[in-house]
Amino acid sequence: MDNMYLTSKYNSKSRWLSYWYQISETLEVSPASVLVIGKGSGFTENSIKLLTNKKTKVLTLDINSSLIPDTVGDITHLPLKKESFDASLCCQVLEHIPFEQFSPALSELHRVTRKRVVLSLPHGRKHIRISYNVSKLGEKNIIIKNPLTKKICTARRHHWEIGRSVSRKQLISELLKFFTIEKEFFNEINCYHRFFILKKK
Repeated sequence: MDNMYLTSKYNSKSRWLSYWYQISETLEVSPASVLVIGKGSGFTENSIKLLTNKKTKVLTLDINSSLIPDTVGDITHLPLKKESFDASLCCQVLEHIPFEQFSPALSELHRVTRKRVVLSLPHGRKHIRISYNVSKLGEKNIIIKNPLTKKICTARRHHWEIGRSVSRKQLISELLKFFTIEKEFFNEINCYHRFFILKKK
């Protein structure tokens, strides 16, 4: 396995919150089967198995065979049958392919999934977060866009990011061809991770 995924630097506090969102949003539909695209550290798949007492079948897919996924494959041509999984997870993956392949990848996610797709993508536009605590209401966050963000994606190994090379409007237009957007939110500790919780049309 690529050691990067197992370092404390990679698995920061903010990334652990993203793992939590991935797991909780997936388990919300009580899936009997889950597809995890992009094996990464393996924490998400193992947590789903642990929290469901191994009753949920989890299959991992990655294009990188060195990560030892259950299946090696390309997200634009998934080697899986139609509606094979109740839920699919695809987090911080699609920015690694050109945006021209985004729609084919969504089409494949739509094809193999029965209920829900949990998708997260990097939102390259910088944000300012204001956090406050109100009695009885708990902690609240206000997230404001930083207008000085550069528009071109310069991240290593990323073809695009939301707000850099691809607008949120472009992205939403593609998502709505295949899915209803049930939720859209930031990881509030790390506004770089933007989540879309999708339901099949």
